[in-house]
Amino acid sequence: MKRHQTADLEPIQFGGRYTLLRRLAIGGMAEIYLARQAAMAGFEKEVVIKRLRAELADDPRIVEMFLDEARIGALLNHPNIVHVYDVDEHDGIPYIAMEYIVGEELNELCRRGLMHGRFLPIEHAVELIRQAAHGMGYFHAKRGAEGTPLHDQPLEIVHLDISPTNLLVTQDGTMKVIDFGIARARGQRQRSDVIPGKLSYMSPEQAERSSNGSVDHRSDIFSLGIVLYEITVGKRLFRGPASEVVEKLVTAQVEPPTFARRNFPAALEAIVMRALEKHPADRYQSAYDLADDLETFLRDDRLHSGPVRVARYLDMLTHASGGQRRPELVSEAEIRRADGGDDLDFDSQVFDGFKPSEGAPGPEQAPEWEDPEQPEADVAKALGMELAELRALRTPVPMRPSGMAAVSGKETPRTPSADEEPSGVTNPIEKVEAEDAPVPKKQRAVTDEGDGDPGDVDIATDDEPPTQPITPTPLPGAMKSPASGERSSKPGFQLTPPNATPAVSPAKHPRAQTPVPVVGSSLLARSTPSRLPWVLVGTLIVAVLALVAYIVMT
Repeated sequence: MKRHQTADLEPIQFGGRYTLLRRLAIGGMAEIYLARQAAMAGFEKEVVIKRLRAELADDPRIVEMFLDEARIGALLNHPNIVHVYDVDEHDGIPYIAMEYIVGEELNELCRRGLMHGRFLPIEHAVELIRQAAHGMGYFHAKRGAEGTPLHDQPLEIVHLDISPTNLLVTQDGTMKVIDFGIARARGQRQRSDVIPGKLSYMSPEQAERSSNGSVDHRSDIFSLGIVLYEITVGKRLFRGPASEVVEKLVTAQVEPPTFARRNFPAALEAIVMRALEKHPADRYQSAYDLADDLETFLRDDRLHSGPVRVARYLDMLTHASGGQRRPELVSEAEIRRADGGDDLDFDSQVFDGFKPSEGAPGPEQAPEWEDPEQPEADVAKALGMELAELRALRTPVPMRPSGMAAVSGKETPRTPSADEEPSGVTNPIEKVEAEDAPVPKKQRAVTDEGDGDPGDVDIATDDEPPTQPITPTPLPGAMKSPASGERSSKPGFQLTPPNATPAVSPAKHPRAQTPVPVVGSSLLARSTPSRLPWVLVGTLIVAVLALVAYIVMT
C-alpha cells in the first residue's frame, strides 16, 4: 500500500503570489505542495501547487504533457472535477495551482470500511459513481470556447486513467475526478502511442494498445464500470499476474456480480454489465446515460443517498477510528435518542446505523481486496512492450544526450567576478528536498498526481528505495480543503487546432517550445537577443551619410 510522503516546511515564498506551507507528496512527474495564495484586502486561499520535478524540466515531451494537463484542467468547471486555477513557472520550472480538497481516495475509503466491518453501503457506492459519471459526461462533451480556434467544436477529452486512486471523495460527500496527466484531447500534439493507464483498470482497447483511433471516451466508461463493479460487489475484478489480467481485459471476461454476491440487485447488475461490454459500441455511448440509469436505480429501489448521507458515513468511519465526530453531521434523530435516556450506548447507535447488508465483504476479506505488486517487466511483457518503452510512457524520464549533466531547470549559475561577493542564497525548496532524501518510490498526494495502488502497476525506477508508510490522520483525507469553484480567467489558455505543428528545438528552456500561448508571462516564448544596439548603429550611419551629402551639396 502506498502512503503519502509529507513534510512540513518553513513558509516559502513561491511564484510571487503563493506561500508554500507543506509538502504533500512526491510523484513520478511532480511534487505536490499545500500553499496559501494571498492578494489585496486580506484575500487568502489555500491551494495545491503541483510543480514539475526539476530533473524533468528540460525534456520538451514531459513539459508538453505537464502543460497539456493544465490546459485541459483550465477548460473544465464542474463540481465533480478538480479545478485548475493557474499555471506559471518558478525558477524556470512550470507549476500548476489547483483546488485543495479535504478528502480521500476511493480505494482508501473502501479499505477503511473493510477494516471496521462497515464496507461502503451499496446506495452510497452507486451515488458516488453517479457523481463521477456526471463529471465524466461533462468533460467528454466539452466543446471549444468562444474566440478559440476550436470554437464550438468537440474537444474529445478522454481521461485514460480512471481508477479508484483518481477518484476523490471529499469529507462533504462529493466525488471529484482528478489527474488528467495522461488525458488526450483534440488539438493536442499528436502522440503515436497509446499511453497505458493503471493495468487493472484499462479498457480492452487500451490493453490491446489500439492505435487506430478506437480508444475514445467509451474507454473511460469501461474503466468506471470496473470501479462500479468493485465497490458494489466488494472485491477486485481483475486480479492476478499481469499476463492473466491483460488476457481477461482483452477478452472482457467478467463474471456477473451475482456470482460473487447472490442478492445483488438485478437492475444494478444490468447497468454494470453494460458498462463492461467488450466492444465499445455495446457499452453506454454517453457517461450521462450511465449517470441517469444509476439515479433511476436508486429511485426505483427506494435507496436513499446523497452528499450529506455519504458525509455521515465518512464521519462514522472517522469516529470508529478514534476521531471526533463533526457536530454539524449529527442528526436530530440521534440527538433525540441520546436525550431520551435509551439504554443503548450513543456511540454504538451511530456505528450500528451503518450495518453492512447481506453479502457485503467483511474484515476477513480485506486481503482479497488488495492486488499483489506487479513486476514491471511482467507488465511490459503482457502488454507486448519493451520494458524501456513502458517506463518511458508511464514514468517519464529526461531525454538527454549521453554525457550531458543533469539540469535543474534554472539558468546556469554565473561565476562571480573578483570584485563581487557570493550571495550564498540557495533555493529553499531544493534545500528541503535534500534534507528529506532519499525520495521514496512512488509517493502520491491526495490530489492530482496519479500514483497509488499496489495493483495499479505504476512504474518507477528500480533503484529507488521502498515507500515509507505515513501514519494516517484521524480525519479522512485531512490533507485537503474544499475550494471554491472560482477559476482563473487569464486569456490565451486554449487547445491548439488539429493542424497546428509545434516546432521542438533543443532550446534550454522547453517552456518556450509549447505550441500554443499559455497563462503566465514567464511562460511566453523567450525573446531573441536585443536588436537595440544594431538599430542605434544603423541610425548613426544614416545620420553621417546625410551630413556628408549635405556638405557636398553645399
